[in-house]
Amino acid sequence: GIEDQMIKFIQSADYKNATPDALKDKWFSFDDLNFVFGKTELTPQSKRQVDNIVAILKAFPDVKLKIGGYTDKKGDDNNNLKLSDSRAKAVQAVLQKAGVAAQVPEAEGYGEKFATVDEAATDEARQVDRKTAVRLIKGDAKPAAANTANTAPAGNTNANAR
Repeated sequence: GIEDQMIKFIQSADYKNATPDALKDKWFSFDDLNFVFGKTELTPQSKRQVDNIVAILKAFPDVKLKIGGYTDKKGDDNNNLKLSDSRAKAVQAVLQKAGVAAQVPEAEGYGEKFATVDEAATDEARQVDRKTAVRLIKGDAKPAAANTANTAPAGNTNANAR
């Protein structure tokens, strides 16, 4: 699964030799980090994937993550942006509460900015745009919002957020 892909990347020379800028486009989209509709509350089924992320972070204490939240195109653009940001921060809070706070210094919502499925499509079709993704970060300074706002998640996109 996506956790195995993330572990392989963490152990690779590509990660070890990567600059902070080189990591900006390497997102891991989690398919089982889901929320109660229209809310920032994670579903009970999300616990397994949260636990897996915590286990990865505890196994690799030098790794730091940024959480990204995404929505589909349905609904108001500003509301989607706020919802995705609140959800990214909710995942960050859950991870911090699990004892890996220092490893999850950043969370940001991108709303529907990177959504690819038309708003008029079926809910099932739009699901690909609703997700929570993480990317590895290096360094202590937070990148400027302008530098991070134009990166989209790659990898497993069978996901969730909205």
